[in-house]
Amino acid sequence: MSVVSETTIDFLTGILTSTRPLGAWLLDEKNAAGLGEFEELCWQYLHKLPGQLKLGRINTRIEADAANPGHFRYEFDSRLFLSEGDQPEPVGQMMVTLYRKPGSVDNDIYLELDQCQLWYPHMRGKGIGRALVERVIQLGQALGVKALTAIAIYDGRFVWPALGFRFGDYLPDQAAARKFQIRFEKFCQRHQITPPTDLSRWDAPDFAHFLTGVKLKIGVGHSMDRQQVFVGFGRAFLLSRRPFFLSYPL
Repeated sequence: MSVVSETTIDFLTGILTSTRPLGAWLLDEKNAAGLGEFEELCWQYLHKLPGQLKLGRINTRIEADAANPGHFRYEFDSRLFLSEGDQPEPVGQMMVTLYRKPGSVDNDIYLELDQCQLWYPHMRGKGIGRALVERVIQLGQALGVKALTAIAIYDGRFVWPALGFRFGDYLPDQAAARKFQIRFEKFCQRHQITPPTDLSRWDAPDFAHFLTGVKLKIGVGHSMDRQQVFVGFGRAFLLSRRPFFLSYPL
């Protein structure tokens, strides 16, 4: 019979009796069990994938946070496999990171959606990306993070805004939204499209859904298999930008 160490008991007791977010407890350097508990939670919430998708080999690691000296980041990384047939095929990748905001108090924690990719065109447009992100949202809620953060690249540039992600590095930021309001107006002028008269309250989801009946040809997908396809005008605008930060408050 295995014996639970006093360190583990103290760790679990501290979590159960504390009002701090679970993620803040896990990030404490003194809690050696933190990374293992983070991996277990990631598995619990992220392995329930849609259709025939399965997680592959899981990698979890602690990284020193260069932007936040004295603090650490927990990273969870796994390939996505299609389990049909005898030879599962790698079709994508998912990676999330738990971290503290640089210079913040201990409880100011976030979950970053580093990667959520489906590599092949035939898998897109079926709601799989939405289902994957919804799993990550549930994980963030369990950890007690303030928001999910993401660098919008690949197809996530319009999948994430459609789910409610906003412009901002950590939380919605009006200054970041204003920057894209200005760019959007110029984008409309370049393509001879009349923009809405008032963009002052617009954020990422509004841009993602604007004039979906108008199509523009633009490259989408992972760099390994980028395809030129016609997409909605609002999506085309988001895809035309360089990577930008989005946040989803929880």
